[in-house]
Amino acid sequence: MVSHSRRALVDELAEHDRLVEVGVGDRLAVARALAERGCRVVAVDVDPGDRSRAAAQEVRDEAVDGSIRVRRGDVLALADQVSGSETAPLADADGRVAIDAVYACNLPAELQRPTVALADRLDATCVFTTLGFEEPVVPVRRRFVSGTALYVARDGGRGKRSSGPE
Repeated sequence: MVSHSRRALVDELAEHDRLVEVGVGDRLAVARALAERGCRVVAVDVDPGDRSRAAAQEVRDEAVDGSIRVRRGDVLALADQVSGSETAPLADADGRVAIDAVYACNLPAELQRPTVALADRLDATCVFTTLGFEEPVVPVRRRFVSGTALYVARDGGRGKRSSGPE
């Protein structure tokens, strides 16, 4: 089950082909919903949970058009370098890093700058929600989807569409 705010993220991002979720932990609902819509998602966390790994395996076992890969990775390191071993968690089977959008659910203030920096380096759209009580600490456009505030920090150059008007 995807919460109302997470459903808004899915609706916003579903037309992108290749996405990275930052800080997935054990909450794979958005990545799973995106995979069910045919997206390829790399879910990254410094310590991805066992539930996330199991859910990614379930998607692999089901007849789902998209995919989920759960990888260990630190957004701080990923933001600093987009080639070589630091980006290995984002690479596809051919070793290429091609991402259309970077997103996060409940992104804390201290991870907003590196998340946007990662999206900048990947030339990707960057959309996130905050913890709710925090305002974004990076420049954003606020978009309201189904009454939920989404923060668009960057409209990227790849993907099927951009985030559109406010």
